Amino acid sequence: MQTFLPDLRYGVRLILKSPGFACVAILALGLGIGANTAIFSLVDRVLIRPLPYPDPDRLVMVWEDASYISFPRSTPAVANFVDWKQQNQVFTDTAAMRDSRFSLTGDGSPEMIEGLAVGANLLGVLGVKPLLGRAFTDAEDHSGENVVLLSYRLWQSRYGRDPGIIGRNILMDGIKKTVIGVLPAGFTVPSSRQVQYLVPMHFTPQQWQNRRSHYLRVMARLKPGITLVRAQSDMSTIARRLEQQYPNSNTHVGAVVVPVREQFVGKTGTALWVLLAAAGCVLLIACANVANLLLAKAALREREMAIRSALGAARSRLITQMVTESLLLSIAGGALGLLLARISAGLLVSLIPVGLAANTGIDGTLLLFNLTVSLMTGLVFGLAPALQTVSVGIVERLKEGGRAGVGGASRRLRDVLVVAEVALALILLVSAGLLLQTLRNLHAIDAGFKPENILTLTTRLPGTKYSNHAERVAYFDSVLNRVRTLPGVENAGFTSNLPFTTIGNTNGFLVEGVQFPPGSGPDALYREVTSDFLQTMHIRLLEGRFFGSEDRAESLPVVIINETFKKQFWPSESALGKRIQTSGSNTPWQTIVGVVRDVRERGPELDMKPAVYLPFVQVPFGWNIPSQLAVRTAMDPLGIAKAAREAIWAVDRDQPISDTGTMEDIVDLAVADHKQQTTLLGSFAALALVLASLGIYGVLSYAVTQRTREIGLRMALGASPGDVTGMVVRQGLALTALGIGIGLSVAFAVTRSLTKLLVGVQAADPGIYGGVAALLVLVALVACYVPAARAARVDPMIALREE
Repeated sequence: MQTFLPDLRYGVRLILKSPGFACVAILALGLGIGANTAIFSLVDRVLIRPLPYPDPDRLVMVWEDASYISFPRSTPAVANFVDWKQQNQVFTDTAAMRDSRFSLTGDGSPEMIEGLAVGANLLGVLGVKPLLGRAFTDAEDHSGENVVLLSYRLWQSRYGRDPGIIGRNILMDGIKKTVIGVLPAGFTVPSSRQVQYLVPMHFTPQQWQNRRSHYLRVMARLKPGITLVRAQSDMSTIARRLEQQYPNSNTHVGAVVVPVREQFVGKTGTALWVLLAAAGCVLLIACANVANLLLAKAALREREMAIRSALGAARSRLITQMVTESLLLSIAGGALGLLLARISAGLLVSLIPVGLAANTGIDGTLLLFNLTVSLMTGLVFGLAPALQTVSVGIVERLKEGGRAGVGGASRRLRDVLVVAEVALALILLVSAGLLLQTLRNLHAIDAGFKPENILTLTTRLPGTKYSNHAERVAYFDSVLNRVRTLPGVENAGFTSNLPFTTIGNTNGFLVEGVQFPPGSGPDALYREVTSDFLQTMHIRLLEGRFFGSEDRAESLPVVIINETFKKQFWPSESALGKRIQTSGSNTPWQTIVGVVRDVRERGPELDMKPAVYLPFVQVPFGWNIPSQLAVRTAMDPLGIAKAAREAIWAVDRDQPISDTGTMEDIVDLAVADHKQQTTLLGSFAALALVLASLGIYGVLSYAVTQRTREIGLRMALGASPGDVTGMVVRQGLALTALGIGIGLSVAFAVTRSLTKLLVGVQAADPGIYGGVAALLVLVALVACYVPAARAARVDPMIALREE
């Protein structure tokens, strides 16, 4: 401390004497450290911190592998789950769950809540206990008792954290359900939405034997000592056994075991590692820039260091004093970076998968990371200039006008740093270019409909209140008649699933006159719609007609298919008049009356599948009842949202309405992850480009200053201003070219890690590589211009006289 405190005070004085230098250095470091701190906060919460379960590494999800129909992770059928549970030798227990929705009424306005119907053993598999009350019993599970566990968030928002909620009855779909417990605040399962409640998952004896309906999600806990590979092998063996036993339902159906964290994270993990690497590159470029600034300052302090050495200061003592100065800069940059990370935290929450803790506040882990990065940064950019400064002999440094630090090793080190900056900037720019092209490709994909000016909202009919098909039809007719009369409304229709909102909800089907091998029948996206829905979405009719008023419950059963369906079965003839039967709908053979253009029902990234659209009025026992309303308007769709809700409540005052928005919002949400990843990586790349250009400018500017005598001599001997300009520009372009060459070779290897994030573009796209290289050359030319112009204006007489 006796030596550190004086060094600290002296370092502060030096920084205050050069406020411009200090501000530039601290800002560059703050941006680099802030980017790393912000992205690390996400990596920590998503990929590092343990999940909120005991022994979370032993928790897995088990899926059916139905890759033959484009579902590599498919929800299993009930009977298959039963066999998995009974036959496996690798799990301590397995639990099933399925999505659930209820209309919550009473104790406030109607509200649509989303949760899970679960087996009584789910909380036991997870190792979670209710915060209040108790869990479900096996008896409640088997009998389907009307009991419910509330989420902490619902308990807080709807019931004000009232501990007296235990034992109270609440109305869900008009049915009294007794609250028996409240889940802990951190309760979560892999899901695309927040879980607001749990209810028992009751099955009838017929459902226990069902291998055709696939809608469960299965969680399991590995036995101690069982590896993921062993579990996968065991489940694959069971799947092959079931395929032999039940060929009509289980042919080509496998099983996939996935760690729960991987299920939570998905592609987000790859994106976060890429962003963290990009932020690291920005920090390295910032370090290189500050190191170059310190090298320039060190040249001015050579006589100071020589005098200190002559007075007996050891080399280690001089290095310590100079590194202390660099640490002061890095810690100040770290403080600025922490502030920037805190400010940007709210913007990054959307990158955290649903279900994981979204708290991005500053905590001990983040502070420790920030401090560590700050100290390491100070050593990285401070040690090289310090070593370079003290490496020159005392005599050389004491010579009047000595230039020991100007040439040789010092200049080469600055050149190496600039080359590294250019290479790192190129890698970031190429990566950002690939993601930007992916985003463009996703936006350019034809969705098959026009999303502009469409209001969307969800209004699910409670089965207890609308158990009769005629009542449901009357409800939809009444709502649509009211909505269509609203000012500015052009058309409206209900559907069971809006495009881009689900990748599934498929159904098997039969084609008249076509025989399928047992267990290998095809499936199609299954959508029940009201008569004007397809017209409302502006889905183009390719053949035949749309549904109309003539399609009633007592008329000929009809269906509309998409062009993928037609090409699969009638590629060279008309599909009109052909008949299919959608299994599970309990309807007779349905006649195809129309073929519509393919719609990207499953979003822009997944392959097209056959799709069938059925008139809801003709499907009295359908399982996919319409719940989503689309309203096409001639104005801002959100402008009529209130009127649309009032029209619905005029038909049924207790009907909850949720998910009010626009179709454009839904389409944008499908590419939101790509957009945010591209924006972040693009921002890092732009920052790297600016820092690299400043690095080139700084090196050339300093070189011109140090070579003033040489330039004056050249001009005195006849060199023209153009010759001098060319000399400086060639030096800058040579460094840039070397950096581009190194960067291209490294980028070619690095960008392969982006493959999972790319759509419609190759990781080695020559156009992007060439464009980035050209951009760097252009930026380098701009960065070279000012030092080159200054060199060309050197007066040879003044330069020689000063020497």
